[in-house]
Amino acid sequence: MNSATFADQVYDHILTQIFARELRPGDLLDRKLIAEELEVSLIPVSDAVQRLTHEGLLTTRRRQGTFVSSPGIEDVRGQLLLREALECQSARLYCGNTINAARKKLPPLARAVDKATAARKPIYSEDFTFHQALVALTECDALIQYFARVVNLGLFHEVATISPTRTATYEKHVELLDDVCQASPDEAEARIRRNLRSGKDALFEESSQP
Repeated sequence: MNSATFADQVYDHILTQIFARELRPGDLLDRKLIAEELEVSLIPVSDAVQRLTHEGLLTTRRRQGTFVSSPGIEDVRGQLLLREALECQSARLYCGNTINAARKKLPPLARAVDKATAARKPIYSEDFTFHQALVALTECDALIQYFARVVNLGLFHEVATISPTRTATYEKHVELLDDVCQASPDEAEARIRRNLRSGKDALFEESSQP
């Protein structure tokens, strides 16, 4: 197993701890402990930390160490708006024949999100997998690559600063998929926007105020 693969393993490990709130904003990251837990050297740990720092999830302070970033509410709003822009443009590209050609692959992913929500479990992983599959239908490398980075940082900001979306405001992803499959570009964009804003209307409204 090469160093790059070890670095990916460390990256996923730290990311999982952050989303599970085992690492909270402001917490000091113990590189040596992570290396011991995963039985790797400090090199892949440093590589993963550098990547997470570049993506905005970690902050390194000279002579103090590396800490989990402490985002503010404006950071949350910014990432929500950025994700909306990416997904709405993606929806315009994949609606119609493209998404219908992928009909067999997508329903299980949509059901997985709905099942996790019904069980009152965190849906970050399932939601990301479903929406990532939608964006991948665009076959636009720039959108696909940037989407993962934006969503990871956006989810981190949400986990760190606001409560998860409540089931009372949750929109079923199975219904979302059915709607987008039958939509025109304008309708698909509007439908995805409605889904992304579900339970977060106040955040979007405050971000649009002068």
